[in-house]
Amino acid sequence: MKHTPEHLFTARHRALRKILGSAVRLGVLSDAANQIESLPQDWELDPGRGDAVLHLRQWAQSSTPVALNLDWAGSVDYPDGTALTERAVIRCASDAGIAVNVEILPEERVRLASLLDVELRDLAAVCPTRGCGTDHDFDPVDMFGWTRLLVAGTDDVYRWYCTPTCVSNALARAGETLAAADQRAELDGDL
Repeated sequence: MKHTPEHLFTARHRALRKILGSAVRLGVLSDAANQIESLPQDWELDPGRGDAVLHLRQWAQSSTPVALNLDWAGSVDYPDGTALTERAVIRCASDAGIAVNVEILPEERVRLASLLDVELRDLAAVCPTRGCGTDHDFDPVDMFGWTRLLVAGTDDVYRWYCTPTCVSNALARAGETLAAADQRAELDGDL
């Protein structure tokens, strides 16, 4: 079997090879530990079986860890819909230019969002969920879990929002509008 000389690999190929090698080692060692652990008790010929499983798992965990730095590609996809009960796929790329999709499971989305700095959110961003932020007269039964909001003091109407984040953004936008109106009134001498 012919092997490609190392000097012919690009940086991207070397990075991918390192990632795959580490993943294969982790998988092989973990699988070996699982196979030994699953043996019936009557097959136990070596009293050190538990130690073997422990050592294999330790080697699997310590086998050349791959530190993969990812750059966000600027988009998040929701293949099954944008509801919090669906997964999100974050598009990224490694330093070597390898495309990586980070899949966030539904139960992890809220936890991840809570760890991100909410002060950096874009209040003017349009939610991709159809119907969010609209003033349609939906049947409340169809909007289970959504919030209908009217901020007193604004000229706005009742609007539907799909998540607490969208409600919070709407409240923040209304707060900015009301603060600007107060400032104008103060400058005009109405306050």
